[in-house]
Amino acid sequence: MNDLTQIVPGGAPPRVIGKYRIDGILGQGAMGLVYLGYDPDIDRPVAIKTVHAHLISDAERDSWLDRFAREAKAAGRCIHANLVTIFDYLQEGGQPFIVMERIESRTLEDRLKTGPGLQLAEIRSIFLQLLAGLEAIHAAGIIHRDLKPANVMLTDDGVVKLTDFGVARIQSMDATGAAMIGTPSYMSPEQFLGRPTDRRSDVFAAGAMLYEMLTGAKPFRATGMEEMIARISDGISEPPSTYASGLPEGLDDAVLKALASDPEERFEDVSAFRDAFFAVFGTAPDLNASHIERVAPPGAPRGSESETMIRRMSPQTFARIEAQLVARVGPIGRILMKRAASTTSDAHKMLDLLLSELEEAEGETLRASILKELSGAVGGSTNIFTASVLSDLAERLTPHVGPIAPVLVRREAQKAESLEELYSRIAAHIVDARERKGFLAGLT
Repeated sequence: MNDLTQIVPGGAPPRVIGKYRIDGILGQGAMGLVYLGYDPDIDRPVAIKTVHAHLISDAERDSWLDRFAREAKAAGRCIHANLVTIFDYLQEGGQPFIVMERIESRTLEDRLKTGPGLQLAEIRSIFLQLLAGLEAIHAAGIIHRDLKPANVMLTDDGVVKLTDFGVARIQSMDATGAAMIGTPSYMSPEQFLGRPTDRRSDVFAAGAMLYEMLTGAKPFRATGMEEMIARISDGISEPPSTYASGLPEGLDDAVLKALASDPEERFEDVSAFRDAFFAVFGTAPDLNASHIERVAPPGAPRGSESETMIRRMSPQTFARIEAQLVARVGPIGRILMKRAASTTSDAHKMLDLLLSELEEAEGETLRASILKELSGAVGGSTNIFTASVLSDLAERLTPHVGPIAPVLVRREAQKAESLEELYSRIAAHIVDARERKGFLAGLT
């Protein structure tokens, strides 16, 4: 039998799980991974999802697995054309697995990032199917909690299927200690605040996705997590028609109602949102002949979360850093500076790009000088820790505190004077003492 308790990020996949043959890994993240599986009894490919074993504490494993099983089986009872079907649930070697339909598709996230912008006819088809799938899981008493374009599958024959419904709740149980679940750009204010969620939280996420389909940009744009939380909590979002002309009359009102910061001011459920959507499109002209003209929001080109460093820095700061590069490497320093500053909105990532072009010794000498120049000149962390270190720490912290991890890491990095102090400051945000101890042990 496979030793499934050893399944960890980056580890080799087992050969079989239960009766299912494992052909490889379909995808993985900080919380879990998905295997390419094959069911020999029915001769069909499947996808098999699990949670990383190291996230499940030994002391709570049995009770946690019982709850995992109940949630998975509840999700498995949801059968709908617009949902990825769950075929089976099993436990082996103390590890839980959800066996589900494997489909040939791409995600809505992929569609938004590539190819021409969506037009009204396609938006109408995708969104109505999305709402139909969402209504089906709500009828079963399940709240998605992590509705986003990456969890919306688009098949070649035009069918939309939601995936990962209910899994966010499974992953939020005591094994992770994460009270806040979701993806920041699509999370409702109550999720950011760790408050109880209901179907209106999914209505908010659906509204955010509709906004993005219409405009090509996310409704709440910010240069950092703190600003993102503030904008979503305050309900600061401009109407879709600000950035997209040719929209049916009344669509702005429907989208903004779905994105209301107060749940009481949103549509009470998916059915009400669908009725409003129908009312708008029922009076619209021929959708196939309609064409949306989009204008990118200032400082947030399509596919970008924030302005790049070339826009965040003052011309004076840019010039001083450029002069340091030119003094060391010659005129090519101007090219290196412009390329790095226009590639990222993160000061550390820009610095990493610059130093990757230099000899190691020379680069380390230059690092301190550039950091001093950047200090106070732009928002975000500009201390001794590299972007890769902060990113790694945020990924490690996420299973314990949820999506707010990057905010906490950046905040503590501003105060810490050594890596050891940073570890200690970050670990202090983990409530459970055993989890905190395990977190620190993993870092060292």
